[in-house]
Amino acid sequence: MIRSLATTVALAVAAIIFTVATADAAPLVNIYGNLGTVNASTTSNTVGYLNPTQSNQFQSQGFSVGNQVGSSAWDIQQIQVGLGSSGSPSPVVGIYSDFASINGAVPGNLLATFTGTTAVSSKGIYTFTGSFTALENTSYWVVLANANSPSQESYEWYSNDAFTQPTQQNASNVTYLGTKERDGVSGTWNSTLPSLSIGINAVAVPEPPTYALAMVAGVLGASAAARQRSKKS
Repeated sequence: MIRSLATTVALAVAAIIFTVATADAAPLVNIYGNLGTVNASTTSNTVGYLNPTQSNQFQSQGFSVGNQVGSSAWDIQQIQVGLGSSGSPSPVVGIYSDFASINGAVPGNLLATFTGTTAVSSKGIYTFTGSFTALENTSYWVVLANANSPSQESYEWYSNDAFTQPTQQNASNVTYLGTKERDGVSGTWNSTLPSLSIGINAVAVPEPPTYALAMVAGVLGASAAARQRSKKS
């Protein structure tokens, strides 16, 4: 009886581990954006110091995660943007909640920060990494800021060369919400250029019931095996 119980537990645990391992092995895919290239683009929005009256510019782009089939969310691991600078900026990239203001949907509270390993200099595509679970039927904002604004530093967020608006990629059902900018942490968010280059890469998160079903299947399978061995003995 003890051996049968131990076998049951072991098989159940093995089923759960197998399911988790399978989920972790899901590929990183592009779910949203218009990244392309920024080689020829001369159209951009400034992040950071612009002039004495606009000394701390924030730029943001919103996206909405629609209903997901076969998964409950996306684990966002990379945010790619087309940037460039001739100075020494310190980019800050974050994912924010969505807030319904009198001016419409705008960034709300900071939810996660993504980090870059390459200093922003010549114009190109820069990648920022982190981890954030974006839930289905929920909207979010990617917000770019500059920690060196007090030193009058800035960088540019470029439109893609095709001047296209971001869209869902790979049938992700992640869609464009809007593009906003503001000056200072207490400024008003206003609509701006919709073609700022961005790419969001993520891994699909399995539905929570998947883990429960794996556990039940493991327990039932182990129990049946234990009963079969008992009959034979």
